Amino acid sequence: MTKSEDDWLQIKKEQAPAFGKPVPSGFVVRQGSTAMREGSPNKKRDRPERDRLVEQGILVPDDNPALFRFSVDHVFNSQSRAAGVVIDGNSNGSHW
Repeated sequence: MTKSEDDWLQIKKEQAPAFGKPVPSGFVVRQGSTAMREGSPNKKRDRPERDRLVEQGILVPDDNPALFRFSVDHVFNSQSRAAGVVIDGNSNGSHW
């Protein structure tokens, strides 16, 4: 976990840097942050949420074919759910 400007937390999984911070309604991931398209392990508890965000246009293809990009700021109900979507894996939120 590292802190960046204005107390945003950063997570970086392989090529996917993302910025987020706790807010009263959950945990917000900043527009422009990226998320892995394919992470590990094979079974991912947050994959349905990730797929829903793709369908809604919140996660869009990035210039890097290995990544999605957040098209808007998005509030998740938990820090662990946000991390799981960004890394395309399972997380307890400690990756931030």
